Amino acid sequence: MHEQAIIQSVIDSIRQNLAARKLKGKVKSISLKIGALELHGEESFKQIFAVSAAGTQLEGAELSLTVAPARIKCPCGHEGPAGEGVDHHLDMPIAECPKCGAVCRVEGGRGVAGIDLEVEEP
Repeated sequence: MHEQAIIQSVIDSIRQNLAARKLKGKVKSISLKIGALELHGEESFKQIFAVSAAGTQLEGAELSLTVAPARIKCPCGHEGPAGEGVDHHLDMPIAECPKCGAVCRVEGGRGVAGIDLEVEEP
């Protein structure tokens, strides 16, 4: 359900923006940047999006995702990707540092940004 809420929010935001600009054409493509902790999988996200967009200007739009990774910055100096197994349900997710084994706070990997559209005007 987490992905469904994000997708619905994206769809609502796009539709409001289109209405405010009085754009009535079909949306051909959508590109967005999404945090890795928001996804269970890119394909499932795209499938849920397709179902949720049915009957709207977004129906049939090609969805392109850029996934922003979750990262760690350890006091030992190691910086890098958070790796697998980070619990995305936590408000402050943690991961183990691969260099020293310390528990580190995960940064980034959240939210949706940079939504770009291609709209076909009639």
